[in-house]
Amino acid sequence: MSSWVRSGALIGARALVGELGGDLSALASAARIDEAAFDDSDFPVPTSSVVTFLETAAVRCQCETFGLQLAQRQNMSLLGPLWTLMQSATTVGEMLDDLSRYFMLHTTGVLIAVERTKSCQIWNYSLAADTGGNDRQTMELGLAILALEIRRACPRWMPERVSFRHSPPSDLRLHRKVFGANVFFNADRTALFIDGKVLTTTLGSGDAQTHHALASSFLAQRKQLPELLCTQTETVIRSLLPVTACDIAVVAKVLHVSSRSLQRHLTHQSTSFSRMLDAVRADLALKYLRQSELAVADIAEILGFSETSALTRAFSRWYGHSPRRERNHSRLPV
Repeated sequence: MSSWVRSGALIGARALVGELGGDLSALASAARIDEAAFDDSDFPVPTSSVVTFLETAAVRCQCETFGLQLAQRQNMSLLGPLWTLMQSATTVGEMLDDLSRYFMLHTTGVLIAVERTKSCQIWNYSLAADTGGNDRQTMELGLAILALEIRRACPRWMPERVSFRHSPPSDLRLHRKVFGANVFFNADRTALFIDGKVLTTTLGSGDAQTHHALASSFLAQRKQLPELLCTQTETVIRSLLPVTACDIAVVAKVLHVSSRSLQRHLTHQSTSFSRMLDAVRADLALKYLRQSELAVADIAEILGFSETSALTRAFSRWYGHSPRRERNHSRLPV
């Protein structure tokens, strides 16, 4: 089933498109979004349509920083009820835990996987396989909103590091303003690195009693999601692929279930681990080829293929042509 997201994700887009000289009606039509959604934050909109809108707007408005500019007009209030929970958190760390734990109640189209080390949290950010298409603007929008929200609590804070799978823009000034100096492109993942010190920062709006009550309600809602384990499985696959061998045993261990239980649940959802892994590889291969400058051999390694020829065979099965042809076509003038 295709994922949906609240139209709050489009807050500020009407004004930004107007300032850039674009035609919002034409952009909305191209993305198959009811124009009323740009003025009502509670419209359900297919995630893929929001992604298409952002990418199309960047091209037609000739603005390669469209996502970053839109992020400066938004805040976490676009999350609706989830933002109420996050506002009651007592620390930045608790607020971020709320976001990572319950974000799937806002949308299953955008996936967040958090790795915790002794010194920092690594927020891996990606789109689900069913959203398709290019995702440069969506990725930059999402990470920018997160970074700007943390900075509201810690005005001098900048991420330790930010990495994007896509290639760099021609002008990095806005990226450095939003993310600081340590912004890297053509990376194996899209991720925001948050140092551990900022997590203990106290939030003035926090209320432990209110937070406990709201969190209990959100936890109950989360447990009722029929696609919960499928979403978690795809999220873990995407976060593990760049760093380690990714098989059902490893993913099941991360999810604290047995391999047999995981496979049985996926079967009940009319899928399988091998099918999900294949879909994620197909999606990422296309994004790396279209949006990054990584060599095909490097892409094969990131996706867990033993050799480049194995990726070439798989890509031909997925899309009917070779990775090299895809890359050459993506570099043709639009």
